[in-house]
Amino acid sequence: MKTHFLLAACGLLVIAANAQTTTRRGLRPLTKQTVTTAVSQADTVATTDTLVAPQAHTVDIAGYDKPLRSRRETFFVTNNADKSVEGMAITITYFDRSRRQLHQRPANIRIDIPAGETRQAVLKSWDTQQAFYHINSPVPSRAQQATPYEVKITVDTIFFTR
Repeated sequence: MKTHFLLAACGLLVIAANAQTTTRRGLRPLTKQTVTTAVSQADTVATTDTLVAPQAHTVDIAGYDKPLRSRRETFFVTNNADKSVEGMAITITYFDRSRRQLHQRPANIRIDIPAGETRQAVLKSWDTQQAFYHINSPVPSRAQQATPYEVKITVDTIFFTR
């Protein structure tokens, strides 16, 4: 019995002694010239223009939908600008029927919309318990308890493709 224990201990020592080396070989520190070149390239390669607090109707949001028990929210975004939209930062505010605020959240949407076109946006739902539904969405007849709500979506920032 002691012999088996000694053999196992020796085996573990051999394995531990031959541990894998995780140090990366061939790495060199950056020189000042390399750093300045990388920074200047990053400055010239910007691919988006940003429009903070855009004018009304630069993009229009319509057709919001979130049925009861859904894990996602969908709506349509129409680009009324003369450039392609690459993404947006929005704020969604949720209200009950008495216009009391239920929740508010910011969301960043990565969506490519050519000028003059419409695309559907999809977000993960705020309703983790799946107990709420949008007032324009259908309600299943078997739903025992469900709370309707309304939304207000505000566009905070628009990112245009250059």
